Amino acid sequence: MRIRILALAAALAGASGATMGQTVCVSPTDDLYGLGVDVGGVCGQASYNTAQDLIDGLETSELDDVNANYDGTQIANMAIFFNSLPITLAFPNSGFTGDGAALVFSIPELGVNETFVGADRDASQDLLEDYLKDSGVIADIMKFQAANSPHSPISGPGGVIPTAVSSDFGEVFNTMPSEQETEAANLVGAGIGLSSLSVDGRDTTITTIPLSYAIRNTIDPRRQLVFSMPITIADSEGAKAYSFSLGVGYRFPINEAWTLTPAVRYGLTGSEDFATVAGVASATLASTYALRFDSFDMAIGNMIGYYTTTKVDAGDYSFDPDIHNTVLRNGVMLSQPVTLGGKRLAIEYSLIDTRYLGTEVYVDNTQELGITVGTNRSAFSSRSYLRGGLNLLTGKDTTGVSLNIGYWF
Repeated sequence: MRIRILALAAALAGASGATMGQTVCVSPTDDLYGLGVDVGGVCGQASYNTAQDLIDGLETSELDDVNANYDGTQIANMAIFFNSLPITLAFPNSGFTGDGAALVFSIPELGVNETFVGADRDASQDLLEDYLKDSGVIADIMKFQAANSPHSPISGPGGVIPTAVSSDFGEVFNTMPSEQETEAANLVGAGIGLSSLSVDGRDTTITTIPLSYAIRNTIDPRRQLVFSMPITIADSEGAKAYSFSLGVGYRFPINEAWTLTPAVRYGLTGSEDFATVAGVASATLASTYALRFDSFDMAIGNMIGYYTTTKVDAGDYSFDPDIHNTVLRNGVMLSQPVTLGGKRLAIEYSLIDTRYLGTEVYVDNTQELGITVGTNRSAFSSRSYLRGGLNLLTGKDTTGVSLNIGYWF
């Protein structure tokens, strides 16, 4: 996948000049991306919903829309707000060649302050691009955003890590340990989840398509090799991020009530709008313990997992955000059987808490309250079943509701 993640710096480098004295013009921070252009003490500002819009706005032909005083050769200063990260770029001298070609690139939050001098400003731009290829700054930017913005395609709501965590836990917690031991066919699962969230004041919708396939052991069908692949699209007021992952786990019934499931997973996320691409690998161990009573069943789910980003190539660039999290996810579910129209159904109530330890992430814990209704999985664990439900989610600067439906056959 070729993401124009570095076009920002390339466009900045070829776009203008700046003075690195006192910053007169600041970038707006109301949207995910902002730009302030100071030319001769005159400030022009613009806000953008996506990184790509910002990149386009930094083209030489577009900059005069931000500041009409710009003609391409002056001393000028650019202040950039890049999804929580302040960046500045400067040509401290006027002119296109000679001293005017000196380019200063600065990210104070990351301790970056570099000067590039080529034969002209275009050559200085090339030197900056070479630096970005080799320095790991792009990876550091993504790591900073994961810690300081809830809109990270890696760790934010709908990001590749939270989606993988939810899938790993759901494959265990959403399947009540069965009392049946009769041979049964394999199960295919498909569904759709629609979430509407308020994330740091921005409306965010998340669409998830969970796919799964369970291969049952012919001797003991409670033993199952489970493949799962959630596909997710997150949309924050037009800024989209895409992710998917493939996981495999094996359910080991310890006894009639207790099941352990070790699993591994690998996922990818990519977003031109957020200028992000990353891979994530994980290993988890999950436990489900079922308590059965006369009028209801209770399931207690616990999971510990290790999730780490991996190096991904994007065109000529290769980077790893170096995010490593130990995730604890615990929940309790009550399943109450009901009969409607002669059909045996169940209403399930669940409460789930998730904690992220290790590398700092902005949304480091979430709580979910859910209710679902559908086929009684305990009674029909060897057959097809259908369930739909509603979930409420809360976390740091994050609240919302999700609707989901799933069918296993």
